Parts: sequence; structure tokens; C-alpha cells
Amino acid sequence: MENRLGAYLQSREALLRQITEELSRDERFVAAWLSGSYGRNEADEVSDLDLNLVVADSHSKLLCNRQEQVSHQTTAERLAIFRKFGEIALIHENNNNAPENGTFTFVLYSGSALMVDWVIMPQMNAARPYQSVLLFDKENIPNSSPPTLEELEEGKKAVTEQWAFFWMMAAVTIKYIIRGDSVFVAHWLEELHRVNAEIERRVDRRPRHYHRGSLSQLQSTPVQQIKTIYQLCKRMQTLAPRVEQFSGGIPLLPMPEIETLLSLIDY
Repeated sequence: MENRLGAYLQSREALLRQITEELSRDERFVAAWLSGSYGRNEADEVSDLDLNLVVADSHSKLLCNRQEQVSHQTTAERLAIFRKFGEIALIHENNNNAPENGTFTFVLYSGSALMVDWVIMPQMNAARPYQSVLLFDKENIPNSSPPTLEELEEGKKAVTEQWAFFWMMAAVTIKYIIRGDSVFVAHWLEELHRVNAEIERRVDRRPRHYHRGSLSQLQSTPVQQIKTIYQLCKRMQTLAPRVEQFSGGIPLLPMPEIETLLSLIDY
């Protein structure tokens, strides 16, 4: 297994070198960088290439043309670029994920199973994220600033809404523990962890930071699920004084009702 992962990693690095060398010589492209896990210095053996290409404005109308917002195919012009680097097993284009006036195309390459998110944007809109790995830059593309804190009142409003949402979904999740729907429960236990973490982040006045992967461990039995949801609710109780101080309002704590629902579980 380790040898296969190592070979996959080497293939991906070889593909990245090929793309960089080929497209840096192409007059249509003025800059390129990697974002995603590479940009955050978190890439592992199976990370895909989040490749961002900046197109000279004279070529952007053709290469950044959106025929559809979401599709199983792309334009002939973009397809010709993608095919330079191997046969294609799958394309999924979703321009909801694209930058302004740009395009986003997922490509899975045949044989190697290497994955590339091709993000193509016109030079006039381009700004390189502060977390990125530069591949080449012919035009000194400006860098974007790190994320900033939201306005205090916006943060207060978000915390009070998330607080109510947490307790609502805690109650709903217990219903599904009773019904024995472990898939629903596993999903929402993870979401409750995320809501709790977001409330703590906002109360601490920390900027948003991407976290890859899950915040929780899979809990597959009713006993584990009950323990986890109880611990989450206790964590929220501990957080309540800080939420009150931050938001200026007294947060509701429906813990007796949560315990009543938990008592309905037969395990």
C-alpha cells in the first residue's frame, strides 16, 4: 500500500512539473499557482492539484467562456488544454466554484487516477491568495490579503443564531438515535462539533481558518452516540457564560429537555 501511495505521489509531482513547464511557455497564460492543501502546506499523498491559471485578457473571452454553469463537459478550447497532460476519464465543470468571470473544471485522468481542479480566470480579475504556492508569474499578479474578522455586531448575531441552531439539531439528532438511523446521526454529530467550534471561534474573535477533514470520531453505537451528544451539550453549557458576555444576551440552555429526550432511548 505504501509503495502504491508513493508511486501515486510521484506521478502527481511529475504531472505538476509537466503542467508548469508547458503552460509557463504558453503566451496565453501569465501566471499560475496552487491553492487548497498545497497552499496551506497540508498536501499529502492523495491531495489533488488545485491549479489556478491566469489568462491574458486578450485570450480570456475564449478560454474563460462559460457554456453552462454546471456540466459533465467543457469547451473545446479548455478540453484541448486538459488533454495535453493525459487522457481524460471524467470531467465535471461547476462554475459555482469559479472566481469572477472564470471557470472551474474537475478532471480525473485515465490510468493514473490523478485529479486536477483547473481554475481559469482572466488577468483583470486575478489576485493570488495569501495561502498559495506560486508556479510562475509573468505579470506580477497582486496578492490578496489574509481573512479579516467580521464586524462585531455581525459576529454577535451569528453566535446567537448558531447557539439556537445547535440545540435544535441536538434535539433532532436524538430523535434519529431513537429511530436507529446511524448515518443521519453520524453526519449531525460532526455538524454539531462544527457549530460548537464556530461559536468558540467567533467568541474568541479569531479569523476563519480552514480545517481539513472531520472534527469528530465516528460513533456507530447508540451508547457512543449518547455519550458524544451529552459531551457536546456539556461543552455548550460551559461556553454559555462567554456567549452571554460576548452577545449581551442570556443564552437559553434546554439541557433538561435534552436529558428527557435521551431518556427515551432504549439501548
